[in-house]
Amino acid sequence: MRFLSATRIFSGKEFLSDSTVLVLNTRGQIEDLLPAGSIEAGRLEHHEGILLPGFINTHCHLELSHLKDRIARHTGIVDFGLAVIRQRNAVPEEEQLELMQQADREMAASGIVAVGDISNNALSASVKQASSLYYHSFVELIALNPERAEQVFGAGKTILEAFRRAGLAASLAPHAPYSCSKELIRLITGYDHSQGLPTSIHNQESKAENDFFIHKTGDYLRLYESLGLPIDYFAASGKSSLQTVLETFQKDAGTLLVHNSFSDRSDVHAAQKTLNKLFWCLCPNANLYIENTLPDAGLLISENCTLTLGTDSLASNSGLSILAEILTLQQHFPQIAPEALLKAATWNGARFLGIEEHYGSLEKGKSPGINVIDPVRGTVKPLA
Repeated sequence: MRFLSATRIFSGKEFLSDSTVLVLNTRGQIEDLLPAGSIEAGRLEHHEGILLPGFINTHCHLELSHLKDRIARHTGIVDFGLAVIRQRNAVPEEEQLELMQQADREMAASGIVAVGDISNNALSASVKQASSLYYHSFVELIALNPERAEQVFGAGKTILEAFRRAGLAASLAPHAPYSCSKELIRLITGYDHSQGLPTSIHNQESKAENDFFIHKTGDYLRLYESLGLPIDYFAASGKSSLQTVLETFQKDAGTLLVHNSFSDRSDVHAAQKTLNKLFWCLCPNANLYIENTLPDAGLLISENCTLTLGTDSLASNSGLSILAEILTLQQHFPQIAPEALLKAATWNGARFLGIEEHYGSLEKGKSPGINVIDPVRGTVKPLA
């Protein structure tokens, strides 16, 4: 048995009494939470810092790990996307797998215990099978042309089955409003809801996304022209991208909106009113890397949005650390209580992925992983 105490203990939901002791068995499972006075002082393993459950990274692109340091910062989303398209297959699969394994180990070392991972193919399945982390793969589909919806949906289910045969959790996910027709999003979200699965979508990562939907203007026109994709069939809705596609989601399905850099109060109100199991994922370091901007985290907190955190990919980030994302948000939004960010990094992420029975909180019988944050040094150390 291990008897862990710390300067402060965060349960995943709230700070516990400073005198709390966490009792772990040899398998890393929580046996009990006891008052310090009931344990002999010599048996206590005390840590300076905040003890809390393992981190949940709800948005990652493991398969882009080979693109680290290959794409310039602050290019904007269109040039970033074009660079990913040009370079994602420029490295042999063997090297891609090796760098995925390295990224997986980096996440484990930074205290991450579970990952919601965007996958455009099943190449990462072998890495995830061998990992100590829990993975839920979101098979990402792309087709703005509604005539391609059925074909792309069918291909996506084939990839989905490859993950399932590997014994891995997976569901389908539309890439973004600007790259998926309403028809495709309906097929995806309807299927996921029928299977009791969560879904995820990149949302309002750039101003250009809203310009495209409101006026059919902006930088996304250059994207489609660069890719040689005619979009005569697309008509501006006069509304933001999020408000245009909200109707395509299932009201009672777990839905993750990722990035949200240009979501305003009207978008937040509309989404909160429409969807009952809605989560808002923030990946601030990626937003700074690509667009050099940040989502209005203060607005999301003030509107009682359920936040989660993600790292995005090594193509758009210098590392895969949830603590680094927390520190960035604290720097730019000092008014947000630490409890809100720690809850986003643990309990909320576990709830979205549907793994809260095992992860996300310090409760008897769980094996959520245990981290200690040193707030002075800005470091994290996994203990179990």
